[in-house]
Amino acid sequence: MRFRSLLLVLHVLGAVVAFGFSLAYGPWIRRGDVDGPDAHAFALRTVSWIDRRITTPAYMAQLVTGLLLVATLNWNLLRAAWLELSLGLYAALTILAIAVYAPSSRRQRELAERIAAGEAEGNGESAYAAAESRARRGAWS
Repeated sequence: MRFRSLLLVLHVLGAVVAFGFSLAYGPWIRRGDVDGPDAHAFALRTVSWIDRRITTPAYMAQLVTGLLLVATLNWNLLRAAWLELSLGLYAALTILAIAVYAPSSRRQRELAERIAAGEAEGNGESAYAAAESRARRGAWS
């Protein structure tokens, strides 16, 4: 029972950390938009750093603790519709994050760094706008 309680606490904590930090990305990036190219590049670097070191590990902990909870409760994973749905959503969002959001976000950050450094070619701003649009669509798809 104690192990199960520990798993439950870790599962809920992982959700709070992962989702909480994810919700902060938008305000960080919007604040960078307002403060100019250097601040914008800094905001994107910070979001990327937080995502790699805090948010993504917390989302992975969600999967591990969730599966361990199911195993300790002796639930038949394939007979509970809400478990199937939650695993399906988790898989779909993970694929979306890896295939769409991460590359778009990486490109957006690279372009913002070049613009801040004054190294952007003539179409740097439009290329950045396109990358930003793809990243936003990927985040809300």
